Amino acid sequence: MAEIKAPEFIQDINVFVNGIGHLGVSDEFELPKIQFNRETQNAGGFEIDVKNGTFQKLEAKFVLKQYSKNVIEAMSKSEDAYFVVKGSVFSDGKAVPAVATIKGDFDLDLGSWKAKEQVKKTIEIKVKFFELEVNGKQFVQLDTKNMIAKINGTDLLAELRSNIA
Repeated sequence: MAEIKAPEFIQDINVFVNGIGHLGVSDEFELPKIQFNRETQNAGGFEIDVKNGTFQKLEAKFVLKQYSKNVIEAMSKSEDAYFVVKGSVFSDGKAVPAVATIKGDFDLDLGSWKAKEQVKKTIEIKVKFFELEVNGKQFVQLDTKNMIAKINGTDLLAELRSNIA
């Protein structure tokens, strides 16, 4: 008989930048979507999408609910920003750490000011590096500069690197 698995919950998150410090209050961080590039083919009376072995661009986004000098300081630098998102994942009465590391340049939308509403600043990251670890185990490592795409320990771009080296 199959065991019923309990769902996992994100208890809380904190966002840090460039080792400088805490960015501020955020209750959601949109991690990069891992999407393959696909080409449409017509075969056997069907139209099908076939992976071509490459990935779509990576983007991440989050909203801060306060002003942070660390965001402005990171934006003023010419190099890519380095974000670390730390979370606590809870399931079956136990919490484990989750860490997302993201490097890339970013855009900052300072939002609008409305009386009696929370401050909201949206940060959109053009991701060049992404790593996700849960409870110390690496789930994903995507490195656009070094052509690495490790998913569950398997580097999906190893053959490509070998073929063109």
